[in-house]
Amino acid sequence: MLKGKISDEEMKLVRKSFEIIGDIVIIEIPEEIIHLKNLIVNAILKKHKHVKTILRKVGEVNGVFRVAKYEIIYGSETETIAKEFGCKFLVDPTKVYYTVKLSGERERIAKQVREGEKVLVMFAGVGPYAIVIAKLAKPKVVVGIEINPKAVEYFRKNVKLNKVDNVVIYEGDVKEILPKINEEFDRILMPAPHSAENFVYLIKNKIKVGGIVHYYTFASQNEEKVLPEKIKEIFEKSGMVVEILNIKECGSFAPYVNRYVADVKIIKIID
Repeated sequence: MLKGKISDEEMKLVRKSFEIIGDIVIIEIPEEIIHLKNLIVNAILKKHKHVKTILRKVGEVNGVFRVAKYEIIYGSETETIAKEFGCKFLVDPTKVYYTVKLSGERERIAKQVREGEKVLVMFAGVGPYAIVIAKLAKPKVVVGIEINPKAVEYFRKNVKLNKVDNVVIYEGDVKEILPKINEEFDRILMPAPHSAENFVYLIKNKIKVGGIVHYYTFASQNEEKVLPEKIKEIFEKSGMVVEILNIKECGSFAPYVNRYVADVKIIKIID
C-alpha cells in the first residue's frame, strides 16, 4: 500500500509487521520516518477496518509492572477485548502487559495440564495463562499471583467474563505472597523472561517432585545449545535436581535475541 508513495530508503525503515489486540493495533514507527505516520495509519485502516485505535510503541516493556510505553497516533480508546481459544480478555495495553503473540504458547501448556492438577501462574498479568488453562483443561485449581493492581483488576474482571470458578487470584509481590501459600503444585509457570531466574528459589518447596515448571527466559541465538545446562544450574543452585524435557523458542525480543520456554521436570528436592 505504501509502494510508490515513499522512497526506497524510507521503505526499508517501515516495520513489516504489527500486533493486533482486539481492535487496537500496536506498531513501531522509527523516528526517521515519523513524518509518514498518516500514510501508515491510513494503510492499516484500509486493510483492517475494525481497528479503532493505533498505538505507536515508544518504549520497551520494563519496570515491576512490565508495561511498555505507547503514544496514540489514531483514535482515543485504549481498552479492548482480545479473544483467544474461546476466551475473552478485557485489557488496556497502555496499563498492563498482554500480547497475542503468546496465545499459541498458552494453548500448548493448557494441553499438557492433566485433570485434577494444581497449577500456579507467577506474574499472572490479566490472567491469560490462568484462564486459558482453566477453560481448556480440567485443573483442580489455578492460582495466579500479580503485583500490578491494574492488571489484577482486569484479571478479576476476566475471571467473571470467562465464567471460570477454579481460579484464585492473589495481589502482591510473588516474593511476599508465595511463601505464605501453604500448597504444593503439580505445575508452575514463570512467564517473566526478564527476571524469572531471580524467583526460582521461591518454588523449591512449592513444586511436587515429578512436577513441571515452565520457565521463560531471553537468550541470544548462539546461547541456544548451552541453554539446557544453564537452566539446570539455575535450578540446582536453588536445591532442585531437574530434567529439561523441552526447550522451545516462543518469539523474538531483539535482533538475534529470542524468548525461550523450558519445560523443566523436578526430579529431586535437595534439603
